[in-house]
Parts: sequence; C-alpha cells; structure tokens
Amino acid sequence: MDKEVTVKIRNYFKKVWFYHIIVGLIFLMYSASVITTNGAMLKNVLMVLGCLFLLTGIGNVIYSFSGINSIRFHWGEMLFWGVVEILSGWIILSKKLEIFEVFLLETVGEAVRKATTAELDLKGYLIVFYIGTFLIFRGISHIVTKMYDQGTSKQKYIFIIEKWLLILDGFLDLIFGIGIVISAYLAPELFNYILFLYITFSSIILILFGWSLKYSTKESEEVSENEESQLK
Repeated sequence: MDKEVTVKIRNYFKKVWFYHIIVGLIFLMYSASVITTNGAMLKNVLMVLGCLFLLTGIGNVIYSFSGINSIRFHWGEMLFWGVVEILSGWIILSKKLEIFEVFLLETVGEAVRKATTAELDLKGYLIVFYIGTFLIFRGISHIVTKMYDQGTSKQKYIFIIEKWLLILDGFLDLIFGIGIVISAYLAPELFNYILFLYITFSSIILILFGWSLKYSTKESEEVSENEESQLK
C-alpha cells in the first residue's frame, strides 16, 4: 500500500476515538437502568451482550485500521477479533445458536432416550459455552499480544495507559469467560448476573480507552504531519 495513503487512513481512523466513549456510555446507561429498576431490565441482558459484541467489534475494526502497516502495532490481531466480535454479536442477536441447539437436543436427546432411560436436559448450555469460550480465547490473545507490544505512541505514558487498559480488558474477558463456563455447572441462575457485571466493567474500560485514544491522537497528528512533510 502507498505510504501516503496509509498515513491518511491511519489519521482518519485515529480521529474516531469518541466512538468508544459513546458505546461505553450507552451500555453504562443500561447497567444503571438494571440497578434503578431492581433488575427488571436483566431479562434482556443476553441481547444487550450481543449488541455489545457487535458494536465493540466495529470499534476494534476501526481501531485496527488506525495502526495499519505499523510493525509495532498488532493491527491484524485487532482486525481479526473485531470481525469475530461482529460475527458473535450477530449469532447472539439472531439466536442462531438457540435454533441449532433445539435441533441438536431433539436429535441427540432422542438417541439418549433410546439407549437409556435418562432425559437429556442441556437447554441453554450451548450459548453459555460459546460466550464463555469466546471470552477466554479473546482474553488470552489480548493479554499475550499486549504484554509484548512496544506501542506506536512516542508519549510513553499514553502508550502505557492504552497497553494496560487492553491487558486489563484481556483479564476481564478471561475471568468472566471462566466464570460463565463454571456457572453452567454450578450456578446457572448466576449467568445473567455475570453477564451484567461483564457489560458494566466493559463499558467503563471502553470509556477510558476512548479517552486514552483522544490524547494519543493529538500526539500522533504531530508525528503524521512530519511523515507527510517527508513524503513531499
């Protein structure tokens, strides 16, 4: 890709830092509504999580393009997880797993009943394991890649903030992913509450990450101006 075009692409996508803040505020408002309504809004938490995955996926795709062709920025990894998040959001919102689960339980359940006298009651487990496994792998990926990330910002404190926010997000995914999977065995009634807490903490991290990108953008604009002047 032409260097001048690459610089322009990176500059454009760095200026949409406010997207992360807006998304974070929207879901933080949902968390507040759950608290103020004494949990009445908790019944929609799975659909809200689907929206969160969808919108954060779009945000990660945008963020990945802000570091395109930078050897010190794992933009390919961010793009990959952004696409997977968008796909996961669509799967949850379209209830594709629930449809597949019904078919699976009817088929497997009938086979189990013929072989034994036991009833197979696994309704709802497929979506639980999908979300839990997805968060675990995404968390591990973020932690490992960001631990060794050298960063693209010349302002060290800005890079440190962005890096550790993403590492914190990775640990958040890992911890809640494990919690979601365990809840399927030990306490299914806690599933919605775990999702609620995950949405709340993710919203806060999104807002903080958006603010860190804002200040990172100011510094990167100065660097980009120097890069563009060198191209002329």
